[in-house]
Amino acid sequence: MATAHTFLATDEDLPLVLNWLRDAGAVPVADGLEVTEFGATGHEIAFYFPAIGKIEYYPSKIDISQYPENSATWLQAFLCRLRQENDQDRKIVDSNKTPSAGLKLPDLREDRFWVTGEVWFPTVNLRKTFPELAKICGRFERWIRKFPCVFDNRTSDRKNLYPNQLAQADIVKCINALPHAHSLLENGHHVFDHMVSQGSTEHWKKKWGL
Repeated sequence: MATAHTFLATDEDLPLVLNWLRDAGAVPVADGLEVTEFGATGHEIAFYFPAIGKIEYYPSKIDISQYPENSATWLQAFLCRLRQENDQDRKIVDSNKTPSAGLKLPDLREDRFWVTGEVWFPTVNLRKTFPELAKICGRFERWIRKFPCVFDNRTSDRKNLYPNQLAQADIVKCINALPHAHSLLENGHHVFDHMVSQGSTEHWKKKWGL
């Protein structure tokens, strides 16, 4: 559904990503925040691109019958309705009407293990709906791919350059490591993909003998 780009970054690397998003025109949905103010906290941040279009939100009560059943837009609406039920006061951006992107900030688990971040563009049929945003997505992909690929299981030729250091959840993806994070891998540090749950963390630590 979404076009996602996963990266391994430390707090030293994070400004590279934040500055790229700022320069591409990304603005946080939450008022009063600047792109470059965020830190490596693990939070998810919603952005939009005002030069392309305005923010539009789902209604306060989403009616999933308004969407073609079992379509990608139906699934998005269904998941957003579940989020509404858990937080009734939360306004949820309609990514199919808003030129938007999401950012999962990296973070330091247990003050010891760096966890991947991710940038994703959730609009269904992105190229058709927001052609200019699709170009930004493509530019970000080309930019992030300039950094070393340390994990890629998108084809049968699976790649994991650090199988004894990088914990992953067998989700289909590519992970690129930004400079400081890559230097930590080179020096034997252990890292996690953010899709590895807290519960599975202990499994990996035992596997590593930690």
